[in-house]
Amino acid sequence: MGSWLYSGFSFASVALLHTLVFLLVLPIHHKANAATDCDLFKGRWVLDKTYPLYNPTACPFIEREFSCQKNGRPDLDYTKYRWQPLGCNLVRFNGEDFLERYRGKSIMFVGDSLSKNQWQSLTCMLHSAVPDAKYNLTREEDLSIFTFTDYGVKVMVNRNLYLVDIVREKIGRVLKLDSIEGGKLWKGIDMLIFNTWHWWNRRGLLNHGITSKSDQRLARTWIACLLSRWHSQHGEDGWIHTFILP
Repeated sequence: MGSWLYSGFSFASVALLHTLVFLLVLPIHHKANAATDCDLFKGRWVLDKTYPLYNPTACPFIEREFSCQKNGRPDLDYTKYRWQPLGCNLVRFNGEDFLERYRGKSIMFVGDSLSKNQWQSLTCMLHSAVPDAKYNLTREEDLSIFTFTDYGVKVMVNRNLYLVDIVREKIGRVLKLDSIEGGKLWKGIDMLIFNTWHWWNRRGLLNHGITSKSDQRLARTWIACLLSRWHSQHGEDGWIHTFILP
């Protein structure tokens, strides 16, 4: 009934992760003689003068830290690249078509500021496509909800750095690798996009008992398995599971 993407690796470009999100929802045109299955992760960035898909300075709700132009960057060349897979072509993103296909559905990004960046990018792309459509933006603690009321589409972001729970015990803050109480917010969502990586490389993890690179990798792998178990308990048939591990 829904789709699920877990991304547990670092990115050379924030835009790449934006692309990965849309790989789940954009139609694909295969090139002649291409294999039946196209590896969407093998490709290159190509210059496209028709980009960007929205103007950050004209998006009324984008936050300053997510807009290079608002922070004084003078050049725009970096905004005019799109991802081109080697074996197929991605259809150009159409915000109005996207809203029609997702009418009455919900999308949630779960992760850190990178997930928030994706969320803001998608909402700006959709708003740019239908600038006269009514919308509501609400925030409550770590959950932000952007609703296109004319379409009944909700695009949400849940700030959750490690995906698993951090609790306070006598020894201090403890990272509970076998607990996802925060997952209560994820129930019933049609598309979940998980992201975690950056915080696993921070020295602060020493305070949670994770002391080495091998421990970090093991913990991330364990989280992928835990998410899979969470889905088997709360998910529905027909989900797409994509795990991209470091």
